[in-house]
Amino acid sequence: MTRERRKPKNAKRTYGVLVGRVADGTMKPSGSSPHYEIWVKANDEDFRIAVNVQSVDGSEVLVHYDPDFKDNSGHDIAGLAQGPAGFKALQTGPDGEGLDYIRDTLFPIDDMTAIPAEGTQLSLANMLDGQIERAKADASAVIVAFGEYFQDQGSDETFHFSPERGVHDIHFMQGNSGSFADDNRVHGDGGLFIRFIGGETIALFVRFSVQALKTDDQTGAPLA
Repeated sequence: MTRERRKPKNAKRTYGVLVGRVADGTMKPSGSSPHYEIWVKANDEDFRIAVNVQSVDGSEVLVHYDPDFKDNSGHDIAGLAQGPAGFKALQTGPDGEGLDYIRDTLFPIDDMTAIPAEGTQLSLANMLDGQIERAKADASAVIVAFGEYFQDQGSDETFHFSPERGVHDIHFMQGNSGSFADDNRVHGDGGLFIRFIGGETIALFVRFSVQALKTDDQTGAPLA
């Protein structure tokens, strides 16, 4: 079980990065686990990014939003934005290529703050709405999303393209216990970036309040 309602039906898990252009975005309530959905076009292919704005276990969502992200992590977000569109698989684990909130210099993880999903002037949905609308209007804007790939048969449930595919788990993937322990890994965290002309990059990082911030360097499991 993960915190995503929209878990792929196939068992194989593939972590990586999706690069493309924003076609649309919308807040979509789904029981106890609402998501902000982003429609992405990469060449002639359609994808959906599902961003958690609330956890199914009721834990508080914490975010770090950076309206002027400076990439000191070595992941070369600018290079990815200028490179080929589409999804690319990345290795996770101690020698992995993915994001790691703890081990990379992405942002100060202690600065993550609780924010409501929606319903107030300052909410995650409103924050994403503003940037998605801006990206839709800017033909040069590129979205870069790190997370778990999914693909299912049939039409996408939000934007109705076919086949249904995209990226979810756009959040911290370490420090989990209980029913979420199988999600733990290092260098395999999710994150969202939108890069605009002139080099401006906005970044969004998400975690849940129940996730530990001290984790094993090999497995990502919480340390006592």
